[in-house]
Amino acid sequence: MLLIASFGISALLFFPLIAAAPSKRATALVTCAREALLKENVDQRIIMPSEAEYKAASSGAILFENWSALTGTLVVDVSHIDYVKASTNATTVTIGAGARLGTIYSLLSPTGRTVNGGICPSVGLGGYLGAGGYNMQMRYLGMIVDHITSVRVVLADGSLITVSSTAHPDLFYAVRGGGLYGFVVEVTMNTVSIPRSAMVWMNFTRDSTQEATQKYLDWASKQDPRFNSQLNLHSDYAGVLGWYVGKTVRELTDIVTTSGLMDIPGAQIKITGNCSTENSRNFWLYTQTECTDDTTAHENFNTWYNVVPDALAPIADVQNFAFDDVPALPDQPKATPWPRIALINKTYFIRKSKPVTPAMVKYITERSGALPAELEFWVEMTSFNISVPATSSFPWQNEAEYLFRFQVRRSDDPKLEAIGQQFMNDLDAYLVPRIGTASYAGYIDSSISSNPYTAYWGDNVCGLVAIKQRYDPQNVFSNPFSLGPTPPRGVQCREQ
Repeated sequence: MLLIASFGISALLFFPLIAAAPSKRATALVTCAREALLKENVDQRIIMPSEAEYKAASSGAILFENWSALTGTLVVDVSHIDYVKASTNATTVTIGAGARLGTIYSLLSPTGRTVNGGICPSVGLGGYLGAGGYNMQMRYLGMIVDHITSVRVVLADGSLITVSSTAHPDLFYAVRGGGLYGFVVEVTMNTVSIPRSAMVWMNFTRDSTQEATQKYLDWASKQDPRFNSQLNLHSDYAGVLGWYVGKTVRELTDIVTTSGLMDIPGAQIKITGNCSTENSRNFWLYTQTECTDDTTAHENFNTWYNVVPDALAPIADVQNFAFDDVPALPDQPKATPWPRIALINKTYFIRKSKPVTPAMVKYITERSGALPAELEFWVEMTSFNISVPATSSFPWQNEAEYLFRFQVRRSDDPKLEAIGQQFMNDLDAYLVPRIGTASYAGYIDSSISSNPYTAYWGDNVCGLVAIKQRYDPQNVFSNPFSLGPTPPRGVQCREQ
C-alpha cells in the first residue's frame, strides 16, 4: 500500500510525492512533508499501510541492486519533483531532484546550454549527485557535482535546509558524491555551453580485440582533456566512441592517428564533425555512428531522451502505480521506456599509480572471449584523468585514469548463470590484487569482495561519518553500504 502526499512549491508548480512506508513510522514522513514542504494539513490524503516497522529511508533508484526498494524500508518516490527552471540567460538552472537526465537535457536544449551529465536518460538527478556524477565531458569540465552551487535537503527531523559553500558547507561537501544524508529535493547549478564537436566511432573484430584494447588504454587518457572516450569490449568485438569537444574533423583525426588504432587490420573507423550536442549524446546510446543534420539528430534524440517521470519499462505481472506520464517535451514523441535487465556487475577504478598491464589486457580479452554469447558480456572502459581539481566528496577524481565496468547478463539456465558468476568471481580475484579496490558508488555491488566503504569513499570515510553524525545521527537515510554515524567495519577513525 502507499502513503501518498502531494505538495506545491509555488502557485505555478505542483509536485506529487509518493512514499511506501509501514504505518508505525509513516507519521515521521507526514511530519517531514507537512513541516518542510507542504505548510498545510495533508492527513486527509494519507493511506496508512501495514504495521511492520521499517528500518531505513531512501528516495532514489540504486543502479543494478535496487536497494531503494529493500524489504522493511520506507521508499519516497521523488520522480515527479522534476521541474527544470533556467535563469533568464540560462547560465544557471534550478532542478527538482527527481528529474531524469533525459528531462534536463530536453528542456535545456532550446537555450543552447546544458549540464555536463551522463549518458543514461533514465538516471534521476538526486541519486546521480550522491555518487559524484561522472560524464562524457568530465575530463575538461569535471564531475557534475563540481558545478553545483546549492542543494535543498530535507533532514531526518523534517527540516528543509539549503546547503552551499557558505551555508552548512560540510553537508554541501557530503551530499555531492558522499552518499545519503537526507532527501535531496532541489539542486541549483551552473550550466555549460558545449560547442559543436567532432565524433569518432570505431569497430574491431574478435581477432583484434586484445590489440585494440591495449592501444586504446595506452593512448586515450593522455590526450587533450577535451577528448573524452570509451572502449566497449564484448566477447566477439570491441568498439571505441570518442567526443572531441569544440574541435574539428582534422583535429580529431590528428589525435586518433597517434593511437595506432587506425593501423589495426579490419578496423572500421568513422570521424565526423560539426556535431550538435544532441548528435554527440546519441553516439553514447549506439543509435548512430556518424553525425547527421540537426533535425534528424533531434528526432533520434527524442527516441531515448524525451522521457516521462517514470522512465523505466513496466515490470510484467506487477501492479504499477503511475500518473502524469507526460514527457519532458509534451508536443514531441515520447521516449522509449528504458529496459530492465538482470546483471552481475563489477566496477573498478584504474588509478594512475596502478596502471593496467599487457598481461591484464590479455587476461580480460581471452577470458571474456571464451564466454557463451547468451551472457552478453560487456565491459566499458571510460577514460578519466580529469583536469579539474575535486571540489566534492567523490574520492577518486585526482587519481582515476579509467573506470572499468564489467557485466554479464543473468540467466534462468543454471549452467549459464554459474558460468557467468564464476567468470566474475575469477575476474575479481585476478584484478583486485593488481589494481586495488577503488570503485564507483553509482554502481553498487552487493557482493563486492573488498571493504565497500573504502572502495566507494576512500580516505573520505571518516570525515563523511562525522558529517553523518551531525545531520542524521539515527541513520534514517541509508542502504546496506551507505555510511552511518559511526565508523563502519574495517575502518578506524580518530575523534573529530
